[in-house]
Amino acid sequence: MNHTFRTYEEIKRVSTLIKIIDDMNPPKFAYDKRYLFVGCGSSYNAGLIFSEILKQMGINAQALSAGEIMINDKKEQISKNYDTVVFLSRTGTTTETIMAAETLKGKVKSVAITCEKDTPLSALCDMSYELDFAHEESVVMTASFSAILRLFLNGIKKFQLNAEDYLEKYESLIQDELVNVKSHFVFLGYGERYYVSKESALKVEELSLDHAEFYETLEYRHGPIALLSEKTHVVIFSQHQVANPFEVELQKDIESRGGSVHILTSLSDKPKFEVQFLPLYSQLLGYKRAVIKGLNPDKPNGLSKSVILKTEQ
Repeated sequence: MNHTFRTYEEIKRVSTLIKIIDDMNPPKFAYDKRYLFVGCGSSYNAGLIFSEILKQMGINAQALSAGEIMINDKKEQISKNYDTVVFLSRTGTTTETIMAAETLKGKVKSVAITCEKDTPLSALCDMSYELDFAHEESVVMTASFSAILRLFLNGIKKFQLNAEDYLEKYESLIQDELVNVKSHFVFLGYGERYYVSKESALKVEELSLDHAEFYETLEYRHGPIALLSEKTHVVIFSQHQVANPFEVELQKDIESRGGSVHILTSLSDKPKFEVQFLPLYSQLLGYKRAVIKGLNPDKPNGLSKSVILKTEQ
């Protein structure tokens, strides 16, 4: 397969980014503080994933899309209910996120997370983490997603999970037979892995322009399975090192209807910390599907690195 596209290089450099992240002082998260994560697209999904992990630890955390803050005018509610708002934007220029930061400026402590230096978002916030070494030329966010999650997770505790283990496993699973035949993708999981599924579906849609969905694992039987065909490939993000019997039964149901399934069991006894690498599966899948279809994964049709809207002054 042709790997001359920049996107593939950026996916594969995740280990390099992780090493740099591990030398940084990460943000700390206290049990007596309340946190809100705000972003759009993949940045929003990163906030959803990490806030779910904090909630499971007993820390008050939530994520909102920047668009919801603007449309529903949540500034008073946010300033009352949260101590710190973390704004995420790879480019630091996304209009909705900047508008949300402007709206909340001075009302609550603010932190910017970007992959560029000296951005408008960083200028609006009280402090910032500018991961400019994770800058990506490609439109679709890939390894920088893992870098941001690693930064957050290091604020809880540092675990030395190896990105190459996940890349190697996923490369071995995503074979030509899968890439050539399947065109409908479904991602399933619970807890933080539900939001990994959300990000995974987005990544496939962005890169390969294929139809992708995400659900809680056993909810798939309750309606969505009606769309399953021989073109469907289902990915179950399991929290277990050995697949749960209910996951195995679902796999059998899907395969009996002509679909294919990968159950991605945990490679570690610290499954929550794997979320930084689980999206690599959909990045590789979306990339390979794009190449097979003759698309340009570096510049998918109709997308840009940052959504910048015209606003009234």
